[in-house]
Amino acid sequence: MTSTARATVVQSDTYRARVNALAFLTAAAFFGANLFIGLSMGVYWLTLPPADFVAQFFPQFSNFLYTIMPLFLAMLVGLILSARLDWHNAPARRNWVIALWLCLAVSLITIFYHMPLNVRLAAAIGSPIGDALDFYKSIALVGPVTEENASTIRTTWLFGHIPRVLLTLAIPVYALRALAAGPTR
Repeated sequence: MTSTARATVVQSDTYRARVNALAFLTAAAFFGANLFIGLSMGVYWLTLPPADFVAQFFPQFSNFLYTIMPLFLAMLVGLILSARLDWHNAPARRNWVIALWLCLAVSLITIFYHMPLNVRLAAAIGSPIGDALDFYKSIALVGPVTEENASTIRTTWLFGHIPRVLLTLAIPVYALRALAAGPTR
């Protein structure tokens, strides 16, 4: 092997290692962030009187977005690039594609289940987000948040978060499976 070919292989291996690390580490971090929201924040929200939950939820959720969205986007990039690198390897490709489908499932739950609830909770505290995202209010499973239904909305939100946590756990598992099925050097 010539020195140029060796340099290309080493560069390719370094790129692959970085892309795979991006995919796995961000998937694991995304799971951890979702688990934190579900367990730590969920338990905390359950200790609050319903009116306090309503007052605190949207500002706290807004802060989570600064962590969750970059992790999700970096994870998506890592998974897509890793799948692209292993597209010729059927077992690895299958696992990368499953991980990507899991990302889609998490996204659909978020868009069609949680975002409408989040927008309803934002509207309850007078946030302009509540007015700006009318589409989500129109597809929400619940009407406006009131003192009478705040406890039910909290429970609905938290129970709906369980599938997201389980799905986000599966993403790094399938990423590891893809890495195990991928090329070794």
